[in-house]
Amino acid sequence: MRHRLAAPAALAAAVAAFALVFALTGSLLWAPLLAAATALGLYLMLDDRSAARVDRDTYADDARDRVEEALRVLRGVERLARDVRQPEARQALADACRYVPELFDRVRDRSPDSLYSTAAQMGGHLRSLDGAVRQYLDIQRQPLLYHDPEALRRNGEQAFRRFADFALDSVRLVNQGDIAQYTANLDTVAPPSLPDLGR
Repeated sequence: MRHRLAAPAALAAAVAAFALVFALTGSLLWAPLLAAATALGLYLMLDDRSAARVDRDTYADDARDRVEEALRVLRGVERLARDVRQPEARQALADACRYVPELFDRVRDRSPDSLYSTAAQMGGHLRSLDGAVRQYLDIQRQPLLYHDPEALRRNGEQAFRRFADFALDSVRLVNQGDIAQYTANLDTVAPPSLPDLGR
């Protein structure tokens, strides 16, 4: 509320300071300088955007950048997944590409202070996944260049499923915190039973 008054109050103080200093000194040099200093000082005192709020805003911007960076990698994985021939592996990658954005949305809504670390960790996992998918596709395209390509592909497919399961489990963990709150709310939503006044 105070920040809404900061600019008008600072302007009024500047006018008053200018008028007072000019009336006392008649100086067109000192009057505007002191008026500007008065306005700036009052504005900073009344503006309630504290250092903590600026830090929060910076954190939110950094977290948003991390999420965008992770989602760029995820979109690359999604494009690569179209070339995966094995249906279960392609489905695992599609599941991962669905769960990760959901995770970011839920963390942003329910625990915004952990969004940066979540996005940073998930971004690292996604870069690893991107590398694994690229290698898998090369094995798929040119199996003769690899020793035991079938085992390598199976390992890749299992890794894709593990990642999708990890992303889903992460969403469920975020939801678990909400379920505790939901259960507590359910206990308080219904009014307590009233005594039977007919007795």
